[in-house]
Amino acid sequence: MPIPKNSFILIDYELRTKDTNELIDTTIEEIAKKENKYEAERVYEPLLVIVGENRVIQGLEEHIETSAEPNKEYEIVVPPEKAYGLRDPSKVKTYNLRALLQRNIAPEVNKTVEIDGQIGIVKAVSGGRVLIDFNHPLAGKTILCRYKVVKVIEDATEKVKWLLHRRYRRSPLDRFNVSVDQDKKAITIELPKELYLDRDLQLVKALIVEEIYRYIGDLKTVVYIEKYEKEG
Repeated sequence: MPIPKNSFILIDYELRTKDTNELIDTTIEEIAKKENKYEAERVYEPLLVIVGENRVIQGLEEHIETSAEPNKEYEIVVPPEKAYGLRDPSKVKTYNLRALLQRNIAPEVNKTVEIDGQIGIVKAVSGGRVLIDFNHPLAGKTILCRYKVVKVIEDATEKVKWLLHRRYRRSPLDRFNVSVDQDKKAITIELPKELYLDRDLQLVKALIVEEIYRYIGDLKTVVYIEKYEKEG
């Protein structure tokens, strides 16, 4: 039976290019290390997916919505149009080298640059001209995806903790104190002190409230607590 829309699930996955079997991404530390793709600053753990939220590639999202069951492993092939898109020749553009230098952009082959809000990769620098590809690096690639739904989260308190944790991956779940009063249809969130000075905190708090109202029950009030205690 398919997992209902708006369900909170945790998945482990690995993504590879089908033609070369190169590892693109994974939640599993052991695999990342084995493939020499380990990132020391990354937190390796299952990924929160809200079914229907469309935060993962389309082909994976569709398979989860139609076929996934907890604790079963799946291997699916995702075509480019449902992964990172088809290659678009119009996104490969030529720029004048001098004009880029005047904008403090020093192009080098294979270097990532940002121009007018677009991220691209420098493909060639020659004769005063610079060729930049604004396609996604994996555009046109067929993707091999292996994944497993390791948990379906039912408890409202745990759901809120995961919403917070996916914004602040370095803060463990137990650093967020969350309580739900079903009678008052209210939820109280006490944030860890290490987040108080985060410059994006107010925006994140507003986004979390929006997600709570959209995905978690019939709650009508969200209260944030920032507690400052005198030392000594």
